[in-house]
Amino acid sequence: MISKPLRILHLNASSSGGAFVAAQRLNEALNGLEGVDSEHWVFDGGEGEYYLWANTWLKKKWAFGLHALEKLDFLRFEANKIIRFAFSHGKTGLNISNWQAVIDADVIHLHWINKGFVSLNGLGDLMGLGKKIVWTCHDMWPFTGGCYHPRGCDHFTRNCGDCQYLKSPKSNDLSSRVFEAKRIAFSAAGNQLQFVTPSEWLKNQADKSGIVRDYIEQRGQIQANGRQTLKSESGLAMPEIKVIPNPIDTNYFKPLDIVAEYPPIEFDISSQTKPFVLMFAAANLGNPAKGFAEFRLVCNGLVDRGFTNIYALVVGDNRLPQRDLGLKCAVKELGFISDAKQMRDAYWQSDIYVTTSHEENLPTTIMESLSCGKPVAAFAVGGIPEMIVASGEHQTGWLADKLDVESLIKGIATYIEMNAAQRLKMQMASRKAAVLNYSSVTIAQRYLMVYRGLIIC
Repeated sequence: MISKPLRILHLNASSSGGAFVAAQRLNEALNGLEGVDSEHWVFDGGEGEYYLWANTWLKKKWAFGLHALEKLDFLRFEANKIIRFAFSHGKTGLNISNWQAVIDADVIHLHWINKGFVSLNGLGDLMGLGKKIVWTCHDMWPFTGGCYHPRGCDHFTRNCGDCQYLKSPKSNDLSSRVFEAKRIAFSAAGNQLQFVTPSEWLKNQADKSGIVRDYIEQRGQIQANGRQTLKSESGLAMPEIKVIPNPIDTNYFKPLDIVAEYPPIEFDISSQTKPFVLMFAAANLGNPAKGFAEFRLVCNGLVDRGFTNIYALVVGDNRLPQRDLGLKCAVKELGFISDAKQMRDAYWQSDIYVTTSHEENLPTTIMESLSCGKPVAAFAVGGIPEMIVASGEHQTGWLADKLDVESLIKGIATYIEMNAAQRLKMQMASRKAAVLNYSSVTIAQRYLMVYRGLIIC
């Protein structure tokens, strides 16, 4: 008798961004495993190797309208326009509970569900179906009162309220009501919901959340009453929140052996030797939280210290007020990139990847850079310290305290001054760390154990 394959349904709001990339890679890797039938459904975006809900002109307008309506409704609450897209109160969304794909799935795997895709009411309906649900938290929205990153606020550890994102913060403000709606939605899941975070740092944040603590206590009581225990890979009781990194295709993002394999990026610089290339990437260079201002200070600081043969390779949409990057070194802007080959080419051309972001979870760009054998220099925020070995025999880069530009400059200068053998050692360590920790197949197998643990509970 042929056993029925395990049917997994991944749900994502958009066909761009780190959550989409992680979900798509996981979906592809799961379909390479025996006994798994995995599908990835995306609310809105471009065509690709996934099911796109907004696949007609009318549906695209509908998707745009749902997101626009939510943001229009939020206008009466927002503290200022700067935070408009840093908070979602889940006002609008589709009724996905009656989708046939949802009904047929053994496990529903939620990723990033905002942007008018799933409302708070829709989330409650979904949780009440009695389905097995895994939710990978790609940011903090699943367990806050509406913000994606609380920026130092700890109100989510209690009941939210008095929210810095709102024009009239008070104890029973919009964030408090969103928080309570999520509490009610989670309670409807019984013991069928499993949270996953890509980093220990994000798990620690989720552990602090009042609604996560309440749900885990509820699930523990249900399991105790029913004598049910979720199982982990080891067969022991599954921890309340699993930590599983996002996957990358380490067979694709790999070191370049022969430079002549592809046309190189032309460096606009009058030099007889190849420049030392610092790569920086952000979707929007004008977003202060992504830290381009600090990257500028790093580049200019290196030039001021006599490193005149450096070159900046900048990926991202230039929405800076003056559009001038303000760099003292030569620079090439590649614009916004969504194509994997273009990103891989950029990593190959760089010597080191630099991220000066003020807040992060587990950046895909760091994984990809390491997998291509390129060390990383970064601020030690979010889950980044888990990704970089900053000293010792297996060093893969440098870490600095948030906004400590001087420390990053010193680290990068050290790498510039290394000889070829020393650099090669770091490059090999970078590649080894990426394959060990972020390989798509490895991550897919870890998720499969989570799915099976839920199924037998």
